[in-house]
Amino acid sequence: MRPDGKLRLRVIRDGRRISGVRVDNARPQVASALVGRSVDEALALIPTLFDRCVRAQGIAATAACVAAGAPNLVRAEAWAEERTLATECVQEHLGRLMLEWPALFGHPPRSERFAELDRCLAKLDDARAAYELGGDLLDLVVVELLTGFFRAAREPSGLREFVERARRGGSVGAALADLIEMGSSTPEGEAVPLLPALAAGAWARELGGVPSAAFCAAPVLFGRAHETGVLARHAGSMMVHNLLAHRHRIAARLFARVVDLSDCASRLRHPLASDMPVLVDAAPLGENAGLACVETARGLLMHAVRLDGDRIAEYAIIAPTEWNFHADGPFVREGCGWEADSDEAALLRLRALALSLDPCADYEIAFEDLPGA
Repeated sequence: MRPDGKLRLRVIRDGRRISGVRVDNARPQVASALVGRSVDEALALIPTLFDRCVRAQGIAATAACVAAGAPNLVRAEAWAEERTLATECVQEHLGRLMLEWPALFGHPPRSERFAELDRCLAKLDDARAAYELGGDLLDLVVVELLTGFFRAAREPSGLREFVERARRGGSVGAALADLIEMGSSTPEGEAVPLLPALAAGAWARELGGVPSAAFCAAPVLFGRAHETGVLARHAGSMMVHNLLAHRHRIAARLFARVVDLSDCASRLRHPLASDMPVLVDAAPLGENAGLACVETARGLLMHAVRLDGDRIAEYAIIAPTEWNFHADGPFVREGCGWEADSDEAALLRLRALALSLDPCADYEIAFEDLPGA
């Protein structure tokens, strides 16, 4: 039942030029397994269907069913939902920032430090512990991940200074410098638009009902593919904006992940702060139907349900991966239209692109050469 099917990323080469990308998404749509079950049965089943963002899936399912009018069902307190989601986001971000990004560029992963923090997150059981761990995570960003950026009073004036600061210390800083030295990563054509922050009610009006399986497999907004995730949430942050302006889109996503980690740490210290956008929103989706929108480490997760009494009549799940690995989405757009000096250089850039978009499934990259290339 688990959606463990691989993403198969087919990269078309014409000599040294990467001329096209095709995504074969083998992830099964598990929402159909919920149809016909009682609400209680469905909510108990959902955590067994997923390996990643499990708590976010459960919160989204409950919120959608409550919005649909499920009898005798209530959501957790808002602060509890936020702490749960922030904790899960932190766990996801730390794995990418401390293990996968350093390893991609041959830097030592921070395995022991990651394991220490992961243990702390696993036993986060009261407000005081959450407050203290949030402070530790903010220190982690300043002292261990991006040391070089906090030794000066002003923002770097250009890419050269950005790279110099990145190299001064911090495991993420080193990866950022490596990304920038790879060269511009923004595609030749127009980049995929970033998914705007819409309220659940606006999404409900846009969807008009529980979306079809075809829509869930290839979601669009206003008829276009969009990018969701940390870049969509933090494109306005100064350093992220500057990297985008210099056409370093992959590096912008990496920096945005650090910003998002800091935001999650702040949520652990001060849940439901008025200057932070909500992580969970829900709204009716027509008669006996409801929609929940939940922000996760990877982007927007949506659950939609229609009830028939206390049973599931329709269910749909739109996951972030289906936005970012859409046939006209950011991986496809940014994965082609450039040249590489070697297979190794091409593969490194493609792996960095995939990691920056953070699919919730394993993936494989395969090259296909055009005839006569």
